[in-house]
Amino acid sequence: MNKEFSVSLSKFQLFTTISLITLLLLIGNVIIIQQEEKYPGYIYNAIVIPIIISCYLVSLTIIKIDQNNIYLVTKIKTFTIPINEIESVSKKSQQNIFPIFGWRWIFGLIGYTMDGYYCNIKDTKKLIGIQLANKKYLISCDQPEEFIHLINTIKNDKKIT
Repeated sequence: MNKEFSVSLSKFQLFTTISLITLLLLIGNVIIIQQEEKYPGYIYNAIVIPIIISCYLVSLTIIKIDQNNIYLVTKIKTFTIPINEIESVSKKSQQNIFPIFGWRWIFGLIGYTMDGYYCNIKDTKKLIGIQLANKKYLISCDQPEEFIHLINTIKNDKKIT
């Protein structure tokens, strides 16, 4: 059994991402145009553009589930969460999400929160908390109730067998 869950930006996150990218690139180009010395603008762009690209590459694209694992797939890496190590999975509220390490509003919220969650969130209204013995994940997907039900079903089936 393999199941995939799509992960998409909320309208707010999409608007914010487009706005921030436009603003950041516009600032760099204004610096280049208005300065006689072009290097500050080029240095600014050399810093900002890789940050934008890295945000895109590490944002969650899809979540895959099989009988044994959950796979959090990004453009450059796949995180594997063994289902048998999951202590709890539940829907979370959007309050108190503040990454202390990572970034916010460009392709979602990515990083670590104050309460120890690794987060990769694209829609704050569809949050899922996954807790293991030594790690916690906060993610979002387009069908959080179905995701939680499927994980609990797989965990219960493993207990029976």
